[in-house]
Amino acid sequence: MSYDLINSVKQLIQLDKGDPGRLEYILEMLTKDRILPLSDQKYLENIIPLYLGEKDPESIQRKNENTIVNLQKEVQNINERLVKLEQKGFKKYVGKKTILFFVTVFVGWNALQPYIATFLNLIFPSNLVQNFFPLSLLTNHLNYPILQFVFTATICAWAFIGMIHLAGFIRSRKT
Repeated sequence: MSYDLINSVKQLIQLDKGDPGRLEYILEMLTKDRILPLSDQKYLENIIPLYLGEKDPESIQRKNENTIVNLQKEVQNINERLVKLEQKGFKKYVGKKTILFFVTVFVGWNALQPYIATFLNLIFPSNLVQNFFPLSLLTNHLNYPILQFVFTATICAWAFIGMIHLAGFIRSRKT
């Protein structure tokens, strides 16, 4: 058999790769110029490229190109997943709770007009202060305290949402 095959088997034994007893047997058969059984030839065909790699430059180049292509595909997949996660995260945080928060602040600002206006009258003229509370102008025409009702409803909604999240948190901590 060839000198390269004997060196490859010796390297496998030194690297402690494969079945040491079988490799010693194969090395002995090769050094005595005996014919290897077909099963041992197939074993060497599988194990030598696995642990020692290919020897010819064309196969090394092909293997490197395949690795580069696989890495490029993996990077592309990761980029796509990252974009999807960023979009989901953005949609998650700019959602119903955010809108409810701004509605609560806007309605609360207008519902607390009698208290806030006294402080604003110290800084701004009274005809300008009424423009800071657009919903108050609407409720003055309705003659019904709808603004206070909506504000109370949004505050209750926040309490309800808080209880739902608290229950979910407590449930996640149970083992």
